[in-house]
Amino acid sequence: MASSERYTLEEMLAVTLARDFRDGERGFTGMATGGRTGVLIVGIPIAAMALARRTHAPNLTILYTGHIINPALEDIKGLYESGPTLAAVRCEARQSSADIFSMVERGEIDFGFSSAAQVDQYGNINTTVIGDYRRPTLRMLGAVLLPEHFTLFGREYILIEHTRRRFVPRVDFISGPGFIDGPGAREKAGLRRGGPRWVLTELGVFDFDQATCRMRVKSLHPGHTIAEVRDRTGFELIVPPQVPETTPPTDEELRLLRQEIDPHGVLLARA
Repeated sequence: MASSERYTLEEMLAVTLARDFRDGERGFTGMATGGRTGVLIVGIPIAAMALARRTHAPNLTILYTGHIINPALEDIKGLYESGPTLAAVRCEARQSSADIFSMVERGEIDFGFSSAAQVDQYGNINTTVIGDYRRPTLRMLGAVLLPEHFTLFGREYILIEHTRRRFVPRVDFISGPGFIDGPGAREKAGLRRGGPRWVLTELGVFDFDQATCRMRVKSLHPGHTIAEVRDRTGFELIVPPQVPETTPPTDEELRLLRQEIDPHGVLLARA
């Protein structure tokens, strides 16, 4: 039953993600540098994984920063924690950095989450530079673990704000490889695993056409239109003849998010 209550964008994204996870999977979310990015790649993913665990995927494993396994959500006081604050988070178990990278190398991470300054029509993302690499107009954080996310994880979910500045025909630098430049490119590069599954924004959900590897409209959030999406995208999207509306949260999903998973609004930016 779809909810008759008003819901936030963050709740919509968390619910949409949660429904795609499967029982027994392992999901990895790292750390963010601050601001909106923290909500997109830490808060919403943790809430989504926790929701899946409380509904259809009780054996899903949350890897928070990789080290913290199935954290006590009430101990997460902010989305940019490190050091002693993270050490105080209760959890089912902890593992070392060596353990994390061993899991990654063995292909034991099923999915991860990322955001970016740029994403292009083939799902490549850029968190490194804007402009020429040697003389950039902006130098950013860098790739961090994105090469691993996009090549050794099973799949990647990209959460990003929807503007022409971010949705570009070709990223200035590939920090995380999507389908690179089209069909067969990942295979030619020796990439046998992973890659982007969905791009999620305030307008809708986008996947990738199997034949062309180009970004495609999967669903539109209620109240948004294809014209709006086209106006805020710097390349031509594939638009199917019929585009469904993103299924809203149910009353029970909202109850779980608001009362059990994130009652203080830390993860989903209600505070």
